[in-house]
Amino acid sequence: MTLLEVQARAAVLRPLLAANADATSAQRFVHTDNIRSLRDAGLFRMCQSRRLGGMELPLRAMHLAVNELALACPSTAWVLMVLSAHTWMLGMFPEACQDEVANDDADTLISGTLAANGSARRVDGGWRLSGRWQFASGCDHARWNLIGARVEGGRAAGFPAQIHVIAPTADYRIEDTWFTLGLRGTGSKDLVLQDVLVPDHRAISTGVLFSGGSEWARRHPTWLHMTPVAVGLGYHVSAAVLGIARSALAAFIERTSERDDKYTGTRKADSVGIQLRVARAQADITAAALLLDSIADRFDALSESRALPDIPTRAEMRMIVARAVGLCREAIERLFAAAGANAIYETSSLQALFRDLSVGTHHAMVDEDSAAETFGRVLLGLSPGSTIL
Repeated sequence: MTLLEVQARAAVLRPLLAANADATSAQRFVHTDNIRSLRDAGLFRMCQSRRLGGMELPLRAMHLAVNELALACPSTAWVLMVLSAHTWMLGMFPEACQDEVANDDADTLISGTLAANGSARRVDGGWRLSGRWQFASGCDHARWNLIGARVEGGRAAGFPAQIHVIAPTADYRIEDTWFTLGLRGTGSKDLVLQDVLVPDHRAISTGVLFSGGSEWARRHPTWLHMTPVAVGLGYHVSAAVLGIARSALAAFIERTSERDDKYTGTRKADSVGIQLRVARAQADITAAALLLDSIADRFDALSESRALPDIPTRAEMRMIVARAVGLCREAIERLFAAAGANAIYETSSLQALFRDLSVGTHHAMVDEDSAAETFGRVLLGLSPGSTIL
């Protein structure tokens, strides 16, 4: 499938997703018809390895599809982004794990959260995990879950400091904690595991996983699964943020073009202040899109050479992604500040998009302060510090 075909398939789904958007938000997980439509369109297979029947397309394909869907339903776009990210990461795990997941679920829908919120204890043949993991977007629809854990004893005992594992639904309990400001339809609930045995073939050192250089990643015909996780995940998140920002800008323009000042009776569109805000927002969102395109170009160049980027390059790429997300956030914050009192109501589409964008930009992988600190340290000849690169 070509990139244009991916975008076209996503565009076809927008009317359905828009029609189900209110229901998705109200029930706080993605409408089942949306999941079925994504499955039928093959969009869950964009980042799936070819050995499992997937397309193994560049991350640019995911970006195009998620950006397109965010124009209709940000929550559905977000869940596609998260599930695609974890399917992509599955290709970095041992092949026995890849095959087990694919044999159970051909589309390899994997929810979860990468933060090491639990603990892992080494036992014969694997690991015993316990803990609570937040923000498992799409967990209501996934049959598997990807989580991180701190290893008891860690390096002092000869083990990795952290591991990541993949576990089936039978191993964990979903607790509905997802009562939030925005992205309410993502169903990003908590997962609870209690003394669950995870066999060795479904576990990998976090350092190996996040470096993009696992031995299993190198076995695929393309460079896709060698992409360093921190840069790749930030790029994933930016796709949804960019789509939401574009949708919010369009909603503001549509509403403002018809809006009068209640006190003076003049058209809001005639206000110089409003004109400046719209122009700057459009320029910032366009700049963000160009920055993200430049990251996709760099992914393509690395793919052609099958090379892993060095630490300075990773730090720079992560910073660029975070700045692009920051531009989107700042653009919509300026517009919402000028949207008038009616924008505060739950019935306002602009308010919903503002909330979704606010939540989406809180993701740790696009935190601009931490990305800037790391990049600044590297530029000044210091170590990157304690960060994920």
